[in-house]
Amino acid sequence: MSMLKLITFDLDNTLWPVDEVIRHAEKTCSDWIAANHPDAAAALSAERVRAVRTALLKEKPEYLDNLTALRQDAMSRAFTEHGFQQKQARRIAMDAFKVFHEARNQVSFFPGAREVLEQLADSYTLGALTNGNADLKMIGIADLFAFHHSAETIGKRKPAPDMFAAALSSAGVHAHQAVHVGDHPLEDVHAAREHGMHSVWANLINLPWPVELDQPRHHIHNLHELPDLVPLFDD
Repeated sequence: MSMLKLITFDLDNTLWPVDEVIRHAEKTCSDWIAANHPDAAAALSAERVRAVRTALLKEKPEYLDNLTALRQDAMSRAFTEHGFQQKQARRIAMDAFKVFHEARNQVSFFPGAREVLEQLADSYTLGALTNGNADLKMIGIADLFAFHHSAETIGKRKPAPDMFAAALSSAGVHAHQAVHVGDHPLEDVHAAREHGMHSVWANLINLPWPVELDQPRHHIHNLHELPDLVPLFDD
């Protein structure tokens, strides 16, 4: 039995709490639009944006595999529906998204996240697997990861097997030589074990495990627990 070689991490709610980050990024984006394009600000009420997003997802469910495109196109459409010319609407949406994206990557790590990553990167290949659009370079930890696959780069979001297959391929390892660490019971833990990988439920925000899924064999409430847990997968 080969030893563990690869550890993959989900990002949002695994290495940092994300809800407050997104709220802050959306507010920063709205404030920027209000300051720079006051005539466009009225187009972006929360209800209107929700309605536009719902309509887009109904037309094209695969938007869920590309949250960047969904956000950009939702803003664009809200502006055009508000009377802006398409080209101008697109330009404002793209500029506004840059503001959103910059704020979206200002994260506060869970306790121990950076130290644990640095410690594990000494002995294992690390990879990032996310359905979101976090940018590891902007966050400042890209140097710790051998690769970063996302729903956008792969074209399919977890729990589809594509991202896990890409991770194994990138690292050149077999499924039993890899462990995936993530917060989502279905998209991370269940999906990884279905793909033959080991898995650790990072339950850092204390959520209940869904009754319809088999209980996780390994779970942590604090990232500091991970370095002691990882050697168990070598046996």
